[in-house]
Amino acid sequence: MTHWVCIVGTDGSGKTTLSARLVEQLRESGVDARHEWLGAESYLMAPLRKVLKLVWGRRRLTTGSGGSRTNVAGDTSGAPGYRGEIARKNAVVKRYPWAIRGYVFLVLLDYRLQLRRKLHRARDTDLVVADRYVFDVAVNLGLTLGWDPGFLVRFLQQQMTRVRLPDVRVFLRVEPEVSLARKDDIPDADYLGLRLAYYDAVAAAFGFEVRDGTRPIEETSSWLLQFTQQELAKPHVHYVHSNNHDVGGADKVLVRMAEHMGSRAAGRPGAFRVSVSLRLATDVLGLHEAAGTPVLLRGFERPQLSAGLPGLVRFGLAAPRTFLYFHRLFALQQPDLVHVNDVYDFLPTLAASRAGIPVVYHLRMFQGRPAIRKGLARLIARSSQASVAVSDAVRQHYFPRPVRGHRAEMIHDLGDAGLMAGQGDVLLVAPRPDGVPDGGRLVTMVGRVEEWKGQAVFLDALEALKPGARESGTFVMVGGSVPGKEAYFDEISRRARALGVTMLGVRRDVPAILRASDVSVHCSTEPDPFPGVVVESLLAGTALVAAGAGGVPEMISEPGVGVLVTPGHADELAAVLADLIEAVPTPRSRFATAARVRGLALVDPAPIDEQLRALYTAVLTARGRSAQ
Repeated sequence: MTHWVCIVGTDGSGKTTLSARLVEQLRESGVDARHEWLGAESYLMAPLRKVLKLVWGRRRLTTGSGGSRTNVAGDTSGAPGYRGEIARKNAVVKRYPWAIRGYVFLVLLDYRLQLRRKLHRARDTDLVVADRYVFDVAVNLGLTLGWDPGFLVRFLQQQMTRVRLPDVRVFLRVEPEVSLARKDDIPDADYLGLRLAYYDAVAAAFGFEVRDGTRPIEETSSWLLQFTQQELAKPHVHYVHSNNHDVGGADKVLVRMAEHMGSRAAGRPGAFRVSVSLRLATDVLGLHEAAGTPVLLRGFERPQLSAGLPGLVRFGLAAPRTFLYFHRLFALQQPDLVHVNDVYDFLPTLAASRAGIPVVYHLRMFQGRPAIRKGLARLIARSSQASVAVSDAVRQHYFPRPVRGHRAEMIHDLGDAGLMAGQGDVLLVAPRPDGVPDGGRLVTMVGRVEEWKGQAVFLDALEALKPGARESGTFVMVGGSVPGKEAYFDEISRRARALGVTMLGVRRDVPAILRASDVSVHCSTEPDPFPGVVVESLLAGTALVAAGAGGVPEMISEPGVGVLVTPGHADELAAVLADLIEAVPTPRSRFATAARVRGLALVDPAPIDEQLRALYTAVLTARGRSAQ
């Protein structure tokens, strides 16, 4: 397998010199390395570029002080130098938006043909040191087309499903004035400054190691060799999640898991190189980018039982295309291990198994239909080397007995880092965030609005409260609707208004709302595997009332931690709520301290990280590849 090192930076950063030096050092250490300049050249695009230069030149003559146009950077098309040139290009793009798709297609086709030819020369090489890459091509496109850095990152996340993600990624960062002093063929400072904003965004989102390009060349060269050797020694773990439009607990846990296992996570021994495949561009992309985890974005299919027969038919028709996509993706990216994040991610599992790549399967849900559960258990056991269940109840649900050749382990999900940090005195309620009504003791229910989450049970319980208890409390519900369940959402909204319950919708500040709450209610009517709201409520120190099924009894293991109620029993829930709302000791004084201790124990990252690292190592060792 050929490994890749990619070094990017603005002109004058020293990337070409360091690339050549790295190849020399690697060869001296016995590695068959090759230096390739992988920037873009114009072949197919050369005639089009000549035409565009004529257009831009003509516009340069006709655009003056009376007809200025604002470009993406806020400057005008009449500005001098490189900034003015970019503004004129942006103006042309705005005038002919219909041509953008074709222009991008031709640029990428031109580049991929060049890339294929250059990499064919290096096909038998152990390691390719790439001076520039598709990231640089995207920066040029972004400037020409007036994209903002965020849009450029999203574009690259899609393109990286078609080209190899380099194993080692380094960004040599220098300020424009330094580059200008080093090189005399740079147009002007704007040429560098405009590019630098793009490179900063790309480096952050794709986990580049940022190195000060002004440090002495010998020092940087020595560091680069050591860094390259360390990174290449780490196995590559690729996570797959067929995420939905609503961002739930599984999305956020994957962000934390990839970050903790990634090589950027404080350099812990046994760290891995990580990347993630997602199918939808949701808000979770920003969390991955903030963590520096490379995301490969492509719209693949997953089964949706809630969509009924039409959804299953659509999935059946699209399944071969999804399988082939992952088969090609794994052949291109060559991960050492694939970790799927959802029980329905069996198509990427089968593709990885077919390619001989070991798989770890994450189990985050119960399956109520016995035939489907048994079928999934057999599929998981045959197509993956190990599975991770978020609670012991989930592990027992799928694997009540050991299965030969398959490791079924229980590893809790990681918790919210903000809530795990110091919360001050958890016996005291925090100030209520905007939108949360003032008044009596705050009772909060968090969860997306669908039948099994139990919003109807919660409202039934409030209806059963005596007037005094209802008047002493302030009741809010947090969560948005689920596609296909709009009728249920409308019914819950109508009932909530009638009862004086505030529906806050989707909120990004759930931890702050829980810190301000006196009571948190979890009342799922079906077994919940390892509900994030239970963990977050414990960490926030709010008094917790939870439905005692699934993994919840494992979480609330003692009476002083919270109160368990029978799922679906509104009268029982109402009695507990009345006690908490009207009791003289505050709810937090009864539960907060023990709840937080239990929450911290459940999601302590040290043992969770070690368990996951040990599992990866065992699976990889069995396949002849070990972690550091």
